Amino acid sequence: MFKTSVCSYPARGPYGNNKYRGNCTGFIIKDFYESYARKPNGLIVDPSIGGGTSQDVANELNLRFKGTDLHQGFNLLRNDLLTFLGEPAHLIWWHPPYWNMITYSGEQWGQPNKWDMSRFDLPGFIEALEISIMNIHDACEIGGHYGILMGNLRRNGEYYNLSSLVERLAPGTLVDEIIKIQHNCVSDKSEYANNGSLIRIAHEKLLVFRRNKEHSSISLLPASQHRSKKMMQTVWKAAIRRLLQKQPMTESELLDAFEPWVQGKMPSNWPVAVKSYLSTSQFFSRTTGGQYYLAE
Repeated sequence: MFKTSVCSYPARGPYGNNKYRGNCTGFIIKDFYESYARKPNGLIVDPSIGGGTSQDVANELNLRFKGTDLHQGFNLLRNDLLTFLGEPAHLIWWHPPYWNMITYSGEQWGQPNKWDMSRFDLPGFIEALEISIMNIHDACEIGGHYGILMGNLRRNGEYYNLSSLVERLAPGTLVDEIIKIQHNCVSDKSEYANNGSLIRIAHEKLLVFRRNKEHSSISLLPASQHRSKKMMQTVWKAAIRRLLQKQPMTESELLDAFEPWVQGKMPSNWPVAVKSYLSTSQFFSRTTGGQYYLAE
């Protein structure tokens, strides 16, 4: 059971196939089960069992478990998970590919598969990630939890924060964020030309969500859009204040400076909103010459 929001397991334990690349330690799955499996005989699910680690942990704890994978014929991008299960899951564990960090079909198992998320380009991976999370959310019972273990990666010097992407895409309520320290990675043995300036990624995130409502993930999309709009309202107001940190401006100068940034991102009557904000907010004062500046 998790004691804090940071965990570390130097050994992977006696769970699953240790030759299956990308397997995580069974100890984090065990802590996840023990922390969030709160209903006797509730169904525990893993739609991407990989090398079987989650199955072995469930067997050890004597939990009712159902697992499957693309290499077993179940496709999280095509098949409805709830229909496959036959009943809502009490708890779902998911450890997806970290984009193309490891290629699975054709290397870890079988032949190359066009539905394998690890073979997608980045836009395709993001779309597949959202479909999968929605499918998992809808297969979870009301009040049940699902946990997604995701790591980040670098490609050609760029940092891809995939764990934050999971947090933005999931329709459930985020209840916990567990930082898992990584051990015994293949990259640990690699030498890099710019090793002196390279900060190695040595953590993954387990993001735990609760399904609170009966509504499907699709019906929750308007609420997600509403949250985005509310965030935009905060961002544009902060941008106005940022412009005035540099120098005082007239209303006209502010609108001109703001227009390239806001074009297509706000309603067409955005100048009215800006003018209202300038005239009513406590953060601004105005000179006799009509220039706005940040109030003391």
